[in-house]
Amino acid sequence: MKNCIILKNDIVLFSEVKVADRFGTRLVGLLRTAGLAENQGLLLKKCNQVHTFGMKFFIDAIFLSKDGDILYIEHEMGPGKVSPHIKRAYWVLELKSGSGRQYHLEINQRLVVRQNN
Repeated sequence: MKNCIILKNDIVLFSEVKVADRFGTRLVGLLRTAGLAENQGLLLKKCNQVHTFGMKFFIDAIFLSKDGDILYIEHEMGPGKVSPHIKRAYWVLELKSGSGRQYHLEINQRLVVRQNN
């Protein structure tokens, strides 16, 4: 799986983000993960809705346009939930629960995805 970093205003917020850009990696998502550290996340490509069925921890789901603009934030999404369908979303960034508030992420801010490989 590819890796990337996520920046806001040229500052690295998350340095260990896996990119799920194929059917299999998007399907599995974070299901095989015990939890996320502060700097970790999963970036789902071509995605406009997520679920947390089978997960054992809470996440923040940040819905982004193709250009990286934040369209919607689902804070503290617990296990067994389904997010709203965000029509214009192209990416969904799944982060440790509380990260959205900790890093002051807001609708209309732009995040930059920089591929590592």
